[in-house]
Order: sequence, then C-alpha cells, then structure tokens
Amino acid sequence: MRTTTRGLNDVERFRMMLRALINGERIEVDQGIIRLAGLNKVLLHVLRVVDYRGELRWKQEDGLRRIINMVSEIEGALDGIEHAFIKLIKPVVYVPADVDVLVRRDQVLLAAAKLTRLGYRLLLYEPYTITLVKDGINVDLYIHPSAADLTYARGEEFLRLRTRGEYHGIEVNTIDRHAEVVLTILHAIYKEGILTLNDAVTIMTWLSNDSVKLCEQLRCRNAMELALSIILSSITGSLVLPYKLSLGFWAMNLLTRVLGHREYAPSLMQGIRRIWDARSITQFTNRVMRISY
Repeated sequence: MRTTTRGLNDVERFRMMLRALINGERIEVDQGIIRLAGLNKVLLHVLRVVDYRGELRWKQEDGLRRIINMVSEIEGALDGIEHAFIKLIKPVVYVPADVDVLVRRDQVLLAAAKLTRLGYRLLLYEPYTITLVKDGINVDLYIHPSAADLTYARGEEFLRLRTRGEYHGIEVNTIDRHAEVVLTILHAIYKEGILTLNDAVTIMTWLSNDSVKLCEQLRCRNAMELALSIILSSITGSLVLPYKLSLGFWAMNLLTRVLGHREYAPSLMQGIRRIWDARSITQFTNRVMRISY
C-alpha cells in the first residue's frame, strides 16, 4: 500500500522520504517529493524504491550509466597511479554531479596527462585540484580536499586508507568506509556548508568506532558532532534536509580549521590570492544563493 502525499508539507514529505530510503516503504511520489529528493541527492534511490515509471526515472538511470562508464574508463587509465575515488560509493543509489579522484601529489600531472589522451579536456588548474571534462561530466583530481584553495584535510591521510571497492559491478580503488564517513563530514561542514540526506544516510549507515577514532586523529570531532546533531534534528524534530549552515558560521568553521592546523596553514595564502578574482566572486554569489550542491 502506498502512502499518499496529498496535503502534506515539506516536513511530512521529508519523513515519508526517510521511510522510503531506510525502510523501503512504497510512497506516492509527487512534485514535492521529487524536489526534496533531488536537492538531497537521493532521487534515483527513491524512484527505484517506489518503482517509478517515466521519463524522469529513465533520465536518472541514463545519467548513472554515463557515470559508471566514465568511472570504468578512469580506473583503467589510472592503473599504476596511486589514487582513490572519493564521495562515489555510497549506501544510496544516486547520480553524482561529477567524479572526484584523490591522487598522490607527485602523480597528479601524470594522471591528468593519461586522461587527456582519452579525450578529457583541461577545464581548471588550481593548487590542489585539476578539473577535466568529457561529455559534459567534470572529473576533479584532488591532491588535498580543499575549499576555495583552503586545505581542510591532507590527501595522504586518506590515500593511506585505500581499499578495493565495487561501484555498480566495477572494481575500483576507493577508501575504507570509515574514512568515507569522515570525508563526508569534512566535505559537508567545511567545503559545502550544506548537509544533504545523501550525506546523512552515509554517516548513519557506515559510522563506526574507526570513524570516531579517525575523526579524533584528524582533529575534526567538532565537525562530526555538528553533523550528527543536524542529522538527529532531521529525524526527531522539524528540521528538513538539506540543511545549510549560515555563511558566517561556515566561513568561521573553515578558517578556524585552517588556522588551527599547522599542516593546513600554507594553503591560506592561496585562498587570500583568490579573494578578488572574478571566479571567486561568482562562486561566492552562488554559495549565498544555493540551497544544495
């Protein structure tokens, strides 16, 4: 029996979406559910659970197939290079907006060169990231996870936690699940300033003692506690995900992390150099306006 959505507000729709994701409950999908699921990066998962038939489902499935094919191509191209796909393998089915790969610093140019031979075009070259594009899909090669050139984690801290994983039938280099939880928290709190239901389900499903220990080691316990408090409020209260941190609170958190860790401080000068360039101003405007990412 399907649960109807007639006359519901966003809080009630969010509760229904949670039940669909966690319990596999068949719910009625209306435009409000579709909007919330899209903002929370769980749309395809919801559409599969309710066995939705229509163009929206087929577009999502096609988008996922394109990502799977690209991941397979990249994994083959980077054979012999120390790398790991990040923010890709999750406990929910979704269509990533782009493909993120962590690469060892002294091999990132080689990785970029190998991909350009396969038709990937250089889009952006930054101190800690090289962005390439092919068929409308961006591929970010990260040396260190960063926001506006400010490093909030060291790449090698996660590369040493590499493992083999499966992404829709393809064996790839990725990072351990407990590390993925920590990176999900760092990315949501320090880079995006937004926590989605995709993030929340990843954290809730894969959180472990090893995740807590890694967070202690990387000195990001405050970020973990903040993320968990947001998730708890979305389950027990009236908070609806995605949840956006205030711009000032996000900026303060990021700067506090960078300034409070000697190994991240050198990236501060990179961030300062970018303050007044045109792309930074555009990104700042987008950050102010957006409600998801």
